[in-house]
Amino acid sequence: MRAQRIWLLILSIAFNLVMGFILPVNSIFIHKNLGESLVTSGFALMVYSAFMMVGNALGGVLFDRFSKRGTMYIGYAVSIVSLLGMSFHHVWPSYAIMLFTLGFGMGLIYTGVNAYTAFVAEQMSSNSRVIFNNMYLASNIGIAIGSAAVAFIFKWSIFFTFFIPMLLFVISTIILLLKADVLEHVSEHVEADTNQEVTDFEEEVDPKSIIGSARFNLNLFIICAAIFIVWLGYSQWDSNLSTYMLNNGYTTRQFGLVFTINAGSLLIIQPVMNRVISKIFKLLKFQIFIGTVIMGLSFLLLPEASSYMSFVASMLVLTVGESMVFPTIPALLSKMSTSRNRGTFQSFYSIFGSLGRAVGPYAGSLIITAMSFSTLFVGITISMIIVAVTMIGVKELV
Repeated sequence: MRAQRIWLLILSIAFNLVMGFILPVNSIFIHKNLGESLVTSGFALMVYSAFMMVGNALGGVLFDRFSKRGTMYIGYAVSIVSLLGMSFHHVWPSYAIMLFTLGFGMGLIYTGVNAYTAFVAEQMSSNSRVIFNNMYLASNIGIAIGSAAVAFIFKWSIFFTFFIPMLLFVISTIILLLKADVLEHVSEHVEADTNQEVTDFEEEVDPKSIIGSARFNLNLFIICAAIFIVWLGYSQWDSNLSTYMLNNGYTTRQFGLVFTINAGSLLIIQPVMNRVISKIFKLLKFQIFIGTVIMGLSFLLLPEASSYMSFVASMLVLTVGESMVFPTIPALLSKMSTSRNRGTFQSFYSIFGSLGRAVGPYAGSLIITAMSFSTLFVGITISMIIVAVTMIGVKELV
């Protein structure tokens, strides 16, 4: 079990290192370097995330019905080819096409890593939310290192901005080739408890039968809506806020540093917040409720931001909220799933997260163009508070 968690953490760090490289600079690269408008940049990122969403959905089905490692291999292969092309070719619109295929490949990988995490969590005798918290910490270590490094590498070499992520995926593929058997190993206590093959699903308790079909489907709708809105708001930091900060006289390096502060502070904030909140609230939905409200309120610090520390303060408040939300939603979905549909349920988090990231930059750019940045920030706050309140209506098994 320990070896499973270690290799999963490494794959998660590598994936998010790539995300740390790609997300902060794409909007700037398309807008500043390729000379496209802010709306075009937002639209391109929307399509990229839409392709990632397709990869998420297909990845869940392939993981459950085809092959766990096969799903990952396909995702890594598509991503490696795309990043290799982006390393050498910086011409619009062919760059956009490679960006879209990269989104598809990364969608397969993201769902695969999440589904493997749920697979391991199901076998844990202790509190399974621990592995989701650890995976989220690992992902933020990757984001921190990636976003800090790309702030320097992007100015130095566009080629290495994309070539280094490609090498990371090559290394991840090698790890998967060597360690897939470890990741797919079923722990002895699971076999002892069930006294049957883990592929025998007949005796496994289905939460849907306990909660009731209609209420269970309502649960999924509320959770997926919350995922969508939270990521729609969060994606503004990956896209339109880069332009907002540049327009206010800040540099690409200063923008990247905000992400580094976010990821670094999570290493302190998340363990503290989850330890405190988990003792106060036994149900995961209340942790998601509080975290989403805090995330929404963080955007109210941005309309009147007059100094760099105002942006840092907004990000730190956002960090407190996300530390309670992002690792807890996959844990809640895992709690609602069975061995038969574990990959599919984890793909819901990936799909609606990708949908939020797809719509967010483009919708945000339209609101900014038609009205203002302030209108966008207030709208995000209101939306997040609404979905936070609806989370209270989720029926969760103790």
